[in-house]
Amino acid sequence: MQESDEDMQGKIQRIEMIKHMPNHWHMTFWNMRNMWTVLGGMGTAAYAAVGTSIAVLYFKNGAAHVTPNFYAYNLRLWGRIAMGMTFGIAAGYMQFGDRQRLHNAWVAERLRRRYPDCMSLKTGDLWQLKGVKADHSYYKWT
Repeated sequence: MQESDEDMQGKIQRIEMIKHMPNHWHMTFWNMRNMWTVLGGMGTAAYAAVGTSIAVLYFKNGAAHVTPNFYAYNLRLWGRIAMGMTFGIAAGYMQFGDRQRLHNAWVAERLRRRYPDCMSLKTGDLWQLKGVKADHSYYKWT
């Protein structure tokens, strides 16, 4: 089945397929656009906001019956914000996250670190290489 190289990025690929051109699937870790895409984008951000608001409302209801103390109040409030946002991001990632792209990027990163020579590979029409063993010399065990 003929696919464009960009369409193949969004589908999980076998390691042999990624070996033909790891640079195509590699994603820079500190690039915010890549993180946004892998985490799930706006859907995950909405889940994080909902998780944060639920945690803060829960905290506010409990804090109404406690003697106020500035330091303890702020410490607990920011702890609840962090906890709610973490749970929201986790739920959003499970719902909207792009695990296929993350898998492909992880495999490509491992290949690029183990076999630095593979970073010079340039190939087009990758769909033709599905199921074809990558027989480059540096992938062989020595």
